[in-house]
Amino acid sequence: MANGTATHGFELDDLHLRASMHPGAVTIPAAFALAEAYGKTPGAFLTAIITGYEVGLRIGIAVGLGHGLRGHHTTGTVGTLAAAAAGANLLGLSAEAATDALGIAATQAAGLHGARTGAMSKRFHAGRAAQSGILAAVLAKRGFTGSRTALEKSFAGFFSTMCDTVDAPAAYAELGSRWELTEVGFKAYASCGSTHTTVDAIDRLMQRGVAADNLRELRIFMSRKAVSNVGWKYVPAGVVAAQMNCYYTSAVKLLDGAVFIEQFDESHLADPAVMALIQRIRIAHEPAFDAGGAATRHAVRVEAELNDGRVCTESIDQRRGTSKYPLTREDIERKFRGLAKVALPAAAVEKIIELVARLDELNDMEPLAALMRGAEIESPASMRVAPIPARVA
Repeated sequence: MANGTATHGFELDDLHLRASMHPGAVTIPAAFALAEAYGKTPGAFLTAIITGYEVGLRIGIAVGLGHGLRGHHTTGTVGTLAAAAAGANLLGLSAEAATDALGIAATQAAGLHGARTGAMSKRFHAGRAAQSGILAAVLAKRGFTGSRTALEKSFAGFFSTMCDTVDAPAAYAELGSRWELTEVGFKAYASCGSTHTTVDAIDRLMQRGVAADNLRELRIFMSRKAVSNVGWKYVPAGVVAAQMNCYYTSAVKLLDGAVFIEQFDESHLADPAVMALIQRIRIAHEPAFDAGGAATRHAVRVEAELNDGRVCTESIDQRRGTSKYPLTREDIERKFRGLAKVALPAAAVEKIIELVARLDELNDMEPLAALMRGAEIESPASMRVAPIPARVA
């Protein structure tokens, strides 16, 4: 639970657009904990992650935008199923026991979007989903049963209770030949993914000379889902509320040129300059962006009307960091260094990057786990470092 909560703790985790889900925050902590507890190999750990991602993402696509628009946080709800699937795979459960695990997970699934307007419990959704998924898998391994029709049951099932409409075939279409995991991207900014395309558009506008001091009004047009996520009136109410609000992220981008950790320091959240600039920002629903469903839910058009009367416009279809516009490996490693340095020494950070790059070559999880726990890198014996075989050509 702690690792899942921390992974989701600053809005910098991964994201799948159509599933509206952060799969890494729920599957990786669950699989890591079980791999340590049961002595599983890194190869088994990676396979479990793939399983959890694929099951979770496909169910997320099946439940569609209506699930979130009803107030459910998909990472908390569907994430519980993803974590259970990862656990079931790692523990080698039979098909029947794995189905039990999903049933046990489904009855625990929870996460309310109301937490995003100013509560730490939004972060907790991912940690709780990971914990609940582990519990589901371990109980199923010990013979505890769950409803084997928990997802599709016409009354009181996951779909029928928590969704308006469900595209069930999307959960298994081209299963085994098309991988949703390849559509997962990474966040470039420390805010809700629904703000990122606006940040990208503002970045382009700033390159064209738009600035806070020459701006008369900024008009942002986005999908209904995006307005629901990030288009509500900004009232300073803590870090989470700022990260989930497009008025705030747009203002700090214009003022600071960045939307990262520093922009969400407590001292910034009610900054008079930010609050004044927000008064010149308008957010509106653009129905055209709803037509593509989840695939276009992040699309935006941003218009900057300047003091001299000129209007500059930028349109962004998907955010930087998606599979369409991916971050480079160097971008991701730089981001990891910036986040990990607050908890680990530089040498350990570099060693973690090295081990992750060749994780499938390790004999066990302990070298990586030891580093993440803060073990001294100079004491390999205490870390039980296994010999790493040369890669077979």
